[in-house]
Amino acid sequence: MIRQIDRKNKRVRGALVAVGVGAAIAVSGTAPAMATEGASSQSAPVKTCDARISASVDRELTREIGEYGDTGGRWTGADSAYSVRLPGGRIAWIYSDTFMGAVNADKSRPVTSPFLHNSIIIDDHGVLTTYTGGTPETPESLLKVAGGDENQDWYWFGDATVEGSHLRVMLLEFERTGNGVFDFAFVGSAIASFATDDMAFEGVTELPASTVNWGSAIYEDGGYTYVYGVEDLGAQKYAHLARVRAGAMTSGTWEYLSDTGWVHDASASKRILEGVSNEFSVSKFQGRYTLVTGDTTEILSAKVVMYRSSSLEGPFEDKTVLYTTPETSGNVFTYNAKAHPELGNGHTLLVTYNVNSFDTSDVYTNVDNYRPRYIDVSAVIPNCS
Repeated sequence: MIRQIDRKNKRVRGALVAVGVGAAIAVSGTAPAMATEGASSQSAPVKTCDARISASVDRELTREIGEYGDTGGRWTGADSAYSVRLPGGRIAWIYSDTFMGAVNADKSRPVTSPFLHNSIIIDDHGVLTTYTGGTPETPESLLKVAGGDENQDWYWFGDATVEGSHLRVMLLEFERTGNGVFDFAFVGSAIASFATDDMAFEGVTELPASTVNWGSAIYEDGGYTYVYGVEDLGAQKYAHLARVRAGAMTSGTWEYLSDTGWVHDASASKRILEGVSNEFSVSKFQGRYTLVTGDTTEILSAKVVMYRSSSLEGPFEDKTVLYTTPETSGNVFTYNAKAHPELGNGHTLLVTYNVNSFDTSDVYTNVDNYRPRYIDVSAVIPNCS
C-alpha cells in the first residue's frame, strides 16, 4: 500500500534527508575510504581548470524545507535527494534512507522514530506530499524487495527520469552480509515505475547482472537516455556509462560504453572517470557536459567538485572545486554531492549534499546532522581544454 501525506508549504523546491537506525546508518560508498590492496587505477591524470566560483547557502530553500521537516509530523529527514521535474511543473524528490515521525522542540529526533529505506516527496507548487508504504501509524519503505526481509535485503533509490506518464526510478538492491555497520553488499540494479499523476506503483524491471551500481546519474540527450553508474571498490570508485533508446528504459535493449564502443555486454563496460561518489549528476552547463560529485580521490573529502567534457562519454577533465563542506569534522561527514539543473539557471547550479555521522547518536541529538544541504553555486568557467 502506498501512503501519501500532504502538507502545505509556501514554496518548497525540495525535501529533507536522513540516516538509518543503527546498522543502517551508512549508504553505499559513505564509509571511510581505506586503501584497497591490489586495486589499480586506469584513469589518466585529470586536468584542473581555473574558474571564478562563488557559492553560498540557499537560505530560502534551507529554511522552508527545514520548517517542513520540523513541523510536518511525519517525514523528518532522508538520504540521497535526487530530483526530477514531473508533468505540470511538479518536482519529485527521491530519497533513500528516511526517518519518519516528529521532531522535538530542541531539534532532536526521538529514538523511536520509524526508519525506512526509501521514500518520495512530491512538491506540487508548494504543497508537499510524502509517499511511503504502510500506514501513518506504521510507515514502511515505499518499495520493498519482493519476499525479502528489510533487515536483510532492501532497495535504495538512484536517479530518475520521466517517460510519458511514468516516473522511472533506478533501484539499487543491497543485502546484509554480517552484523557490522558496513556489512552489506550490492546485489543488482533495477527500475521501478510509478504513475506520475498519483504515484501508483506499476512494477519493477530487472536489469542484466552487473557489478556496476547503475543509476548514479541520468541524462536525456539525442534520442537516448544515458545512465551513469559506479563501480565501487571502496577506496576507488569509477564512473561507467550505459544508454537505452529514449522512452524505452523498461522495454529497450541497454548498451554499455566499452573500449570498443557501445556493446550489449554489461561486463564489457569501461571506466570513464575515477574519484566520483556513488551519487552524482551530469548536466549541460555553460555549453559543456558538467559532472558534479563529492571528491572521493581523498579520504572523507569535504570537497564538492565538477568535471567538464564536450561529450557525455568523456573524457571528463578540468577538475574544479565548487565548495568545501563546513560540516565535515570529527564523526560528521558529507557525501554524494550532485547538481539539480531543473532548479538552477544558466549561471547558477543548485547543488545538494548529504550530512551524516559515524556516531548514530548524532543523528538523534540534532536532526540537522542527517539532512541535506542546499547550495547555490555561481560559476564563470573558461574553456580550459
